[in-house]
Amino acid sequence: MRFFLSVMLAVLFTGCISQKNDEVATLVNRKVIKVGLEANFMPLVFKENGRIKGIEPEIAARIGELSGAKIELCEYPWNDLIPALEAGKIDVIMSGMTITAEREKKVDFTKSYIRAGQMALLRTSDVAEFSTKEKITGTTKKIGFIKDTTGDFFVSEKCTKAQKVPFKETADGIKALSDKKIDVFIIDAPVVWEMSNPDLTALLDPLTEEYLGWAVRKNDKGMLEGLNKCLILMEMDGSLDSIKKKWIPKLLLN
Repeated sequence: MRFFLSVMLAVLFTGCISQKNDEVATLVNRKVIKVGLEANFMPLVFKENGRIKGIEPEIAARIGELSGAKIELCEYPWNDLIPALEAGKIDVIMSGMTITAEREKKVDFTKSYIRAGQMALLRTSDVAEFSTKEKITGTTKKIGFIKDTTGDFFVSEKCTKAQKVPFKETADGIKALSDKKIDVFIIDAPVVWEMSNPDLTALLDPLTEEYLGWAVRKNDKGMLEGLNKCLILMEMDGSLDSIKKKWIPKLLLN
């Protein structure tokens, strides 16, 4: 009986959240929503066996249900996404884009759908030594980071006593950490979320405050308000957290 009831509730819940929302449909006012992305940012958006997968495509599908619009995924190189948006080739960018003041000069952002930021990756044997942000910022040991990123800025500004070791590629930094050539590696949260190496441990509480959102054209008020309404509805029905936890089981939900 309990199993039957659970199944019935699941069916009712699924049916409920898949319904079109008239307010969202009116605000968005599109038969097709063209979503711009670069599919190389696992687990947010990536390609596997020719199919685009991840958190953002699943959220886009949910937005399609709520708005009644067809979702069309349009791939672009990262640097071409904002120009494509400005030119009207796409309606929204959903590609792991951090909300920044500089980007807000060109686009309008929705409210954030996920907190990211820079995280610390450590050797598991050294967790006690670097278990807090204060221990990391106060260390005199070697801290690695990707050059010209938020991680670079964090280490330069906050880890003033540390020996600073820049890298061009994430894989090089992780290898250097494993080989004991550095003691801490500061890197984007999505990289840490995907880590499954038992010899390496991540501090899952971000060291920096960075929030990801979706970009729409300046003054496209209907799309902006419609997407924000979608986020509110997804937060209320639990579908946003369900999608995030599906792809990032270790995520600390706020």
